[in-house]
Amino acid sequence: MAIRDIKAALEAHRAAELHGNTLGPWIHDIVYGAHDGIVTTFAVVAGTAGAGLPWGVVIILGMANLLADAVSMGAGSFLSIRNKRDQYHRIRREELAEIDAIPEIEREEIREAYAAKGFSGKDLDRVVDVITSDKDRWAEAMMQEEHGMTEEKAEGAFLHGLATFLGFVVFGSVPLIPYFVFHGGSDNFTYAIVGTAIALLLVGVTRSLVTRERIYRGAIEILLIGGVTASIAYGVGVALKGVAGM
Repeated sequence: MAIRDIKAALEAHRAAELHGNTLGPWIHDIVYGAHDGIVTTFAVVAGTAGAGLPWGVVIILGMANLLADAVSMGAGSFLSIRNKRDQYHRIRREELAEIDAIPEIEREEIREAYAAKGFSGKDLDRVVDVITSDKDRWAEAMMQEEHGMTEEKAEGAFLHGLATFLGFVVFGSVPLIPYFVFHGGSDNFTYAIVGTAIALLLVGVTRSLVTRERIYRGAIEILLIGGVTASIAYGVGVALKGVAGM
């Protein structure tokens, strides 16, 4: 196969892989935020329904929880990525300092790392010479081989946080929709259960597609987690209804 054909085939392969596609990371963030949004908001709805609280209280508590948790989740995702980036640069500076101070030891660490990968003899000498001939390349290799770290892109941190926030808000709104549409309707909680189950199944199927699992596995797992969480919240609401004098 000609080199041009191989490169074209490689590009097609990368485009077909979620981990090689620019959409992949955002799908993970959206699914992560969506799952937590649905489960936590429906837990509030279930708890208030179990306590027999009026629909207005459900909306107030549900919206307060939805927006506060969405901001918290988005900020958490943003800070997590930024903190990893900051830690990476701190350790990389330390590695560069060690390369200047004790190059023989750092060079031997590279040799051991690549010997463990199966390099030996002249091949090992060559790869060590190539890596240690450039300080930036050397430090990068040390980060990966010694610390198992790669650089997190700072400019992507905000977008990851935003994707998590939007996933949380959009899907987390589902359990509240019946209470906005039908106000004090007697079947609101039933509609919320049905809508939440559908949303959880959708998120589960999406997660399965992203992780390349069997489709039903992710859907069933997420649905079970949501069901257990809602049952606990509903039970707490029923149990504490009398204690609160309602």
